Amino acid sequence: MKGQADTIGIAMRRALLGEIEGTCITRAKSEKISHEYATIMGIQESVHEILMNLKEIVLRSNLYGTCEASICVRGPGYVTDQDIILPPYVEIVDNTQHIASLTEPIELVIGLQIEKNRGYLIKAPNTFQDGSYHKLHKKYIKNE
Repeated sequence: MKGQADTIGIAMRRALLGEIEGTCITRAKSEKISHEYATIMGIQESVHEILMNLKEIVLRSNLYGTCEASICVRGPGYVTDQDIILPPYVEIVDNTQHIASLTEPIELVIGLQIEKNRGYLIKAPNTFQDGSYHKLHKKYIKNE
């Protein structure tokens, strides 16, 4: 009957998306940042733009679960995904993602939480917690 293909297609799509696995950055933390829409003297991008650039990083991991990574860079200069200090079992697939441009001799320190999981999860946008955490939407399937 007409319309049954849509019903079956939606069920198949949900089942397939639930089985795909991937790795992504799920949190970013910096002590100097007061909120997501702040600007930092000496950094060309806003905090929101830096978070969006972090979401674009493509990662691959051998282990399920959560791990920690960090960025610690002194300017002036460009910050890319090559500046991320990762655990040995996590790797960056494409090393060309721009994160920020430091225009003055300041230090940028960001703690990252990386998670590997299965499925397509989007959490409610709780982007500000304790004045320093910025949660990113979890889209595992985008990355691998």
